[in-house]
Amino acid sequence: MTRLILSILAGFITAAALSAAADVVFHLTGIFPPYGEPFFDTGLLILAMAYRVVFQIFGAFVAATIAKDKAKKAVWIIGILGTIFWLGGTIMKPDLAPIWYGLLGAALSIPTALAGGKLYEILIRPRAIGGAHNAA
Repeated sequence: MTRLILSILAGFITAAALSAAADVVFHLTGIFPPYGEPFFDTGLLILAMAYRVVFQIFGAFVAATIAKDKAKKAVWIIGILGTIFWLGGTIMKPDLAPIWYGLLGAALSIPTALAGGKLYEILIRPRAIGGAHNAA
């Protein structure tokens, strides 16, 4: 159980830290508006969503890699938590971005988590179980 909890935390922190780092770069370079100001440029929001999707997939991959035999449970929990956080942020701060942005983030949370889990199954799991995947 401890390994599962740690895997979820590690995956979530990985995705959040990478997203925050990318945000900082875009804010400091003036590509995104300053923090706390409304953000309604559709093209830039799509850019932000694109890198968040990649980072969410990677975060779920990290969680699955740590969780090992509980990888599926870890990625489902990360996906559900991501949905809850996206919806919570959208409800609590509706004036900072269009509603569609938060709803899209919520809608993509489970699929991105499952994609990270699938990536784990393809890249790591076969080696972890002795290469049975490659047996002819």
